[in-house]
Amino acid sequence: MRMLFTKHPLPLLFLLLLQPMQLQGTFSNFYLLPNFTKEEFDNYIYELFGTGPTRPPSKRKIEKMVLVEEDWRPLHDPQYFTEETKYKNVHYKMRCMNHHYFLQTSYELLQQTCYNLIALCSDGTNMCKMSNKTVEGVFCKLTEGTTIPECDYESTYMHGYVIITCRWNNETQEFIPHTINNMVPHT
Repeated sequence: MRMLFTKHPLPLLFLLLLQPMQLQGTFSNFYLLPNFTKEEFDNYIYELFGTGPTRPPSKRKIEKMVLVEEDWRPLHDPQYFTEETKYKNVHYKMRCMNHHYFLQTSYELLQQTCYNLIALCSDGTNMCKMSNKTVEGVFCKLTEGTTIPECDYESTYMHGYVIITCRWNNETQEFIPHTINNMVPHT
């Protein structure tokens, strides 16, 4: 058996006697983003890596993924969606979305739309609802990339009536907007 010898055994001995450094402050929530609870973070991780169905729609999810603030940046910007998806973290299990809509409207208007008459969806089914009022929005189509952060999109400004799908929420006993299906241009 061989032993390791150094020319300076005293400094090595002092290093062995030192106590491990203690972290200063509390770092228990370092992974959480501002305004997120541990439960919301766990739900986010489940949506990323879970193999089951996605979570049901919620008001917070629609506000985060679809609605944009009015004076944040101009909707006519050609790079709007590429930048907005990075800001709002829009993706499906770390893969780029093929297309997506951002709307400049209120959640209440979208929720009222769920109670309107049935409209034709873009796939030909009668499961959608069309808004009574026009809204401004941005339609974005994937141009290149498959996974985040390589996603690059082409943005198109739209002004018209929004066509959405809605789902019933048993907890709140009301319809909740689920997806933006299409926008019909205002003539």
